[in-house]
Amino acid sequence: MADADVHALAMLVAELQTELNRADRATAAELNVGGSEDLQILRLLLAAGPLRVTDLARQRLSSLATASARMDRLEKRGLVVRERIPDDRRAVVVRLTSRGEESAVASRSARLAALAPIAHGFPTDDLRQLIDALSPTEQPPTPAPISAS
Repeated sequence: MADADVHALAMLVAELQTELNRADRATAAELNVGGSEDLQILRLLLAAGPLRVTDLARQRLSSLATASARMDRLEKRGLVVRERIPDDRRAVVVRLTSRGEESAVASRSARLAALAPIAHGFPTDDLRQLIDALSPTEQPPTPAPISAS
């Protein structure tokens, strides 16, 4: 790929990220859930299920202190709850409340709606090639969901 193509791709990806961030901020305000980072955590919990705070921090590339403070805010808003794991009383898992799940689903739907105009009219094979090309060859390990019951 030529340098000019790499630069053009980088510009498009940055523009797309800006639009998605804008959509997330609007959705967060509409749902009264905090900020776009809060929505990302809610969507992560929706996809992965209950997770330890340490795993959330690792997935979001943040410190444990930052993740804990964010969980405090989400918990005060009634979006998540922290629970001790019966098999390991020292471990704490975070899970979505019903309101948190509704917000995560609404956020995911809003994000897909923001992407729809971009994908609309894109030939399916070309879109699949783009997805494959932009997907990392090695996925970071995702912690197994933890049963909190």
